[in-house]
Amino acid sequence: FGQGFTSFFSDLAPALGSLHAAKVLHSMLLENVLRAPMTMFDTTPVGRILSRFSKDVESVDQKMPQVINDCIWCAFEVLATIVVISLSTPIFLAVIVPIAFLYYF
Repeated sequence: FGQGFTSFFSDLAPALGSLHAAKVLHSMLLENVLRAPMTMFDTTPVGRILSRFSKDVESVDQKMPQVINDCIWCAFEVLATIVVISLSTPIFLAVIVPIAFLYYF
């Protein structure tokens, strides 16, 4: 039951986040296009402007949830590996903390 619950929310959270990001991206893009000077519309083809709207929003809608889900999955794999190693070899914690500190800085 817990695994199904976690799996459901690990897929739902990135999807909702990317939906919000797509809305924000689209509104910012529309606002900037509407405030653009008229010379931009003279030099930029309409197809390029439409392509920018569709391609960027499609990228956020399709790729972002998958990338976020993969990142969360990898983070949990690393955390689980550290927990298993720590349980089997407790001295590992005394060694990994300074190494992690040095690696971070």
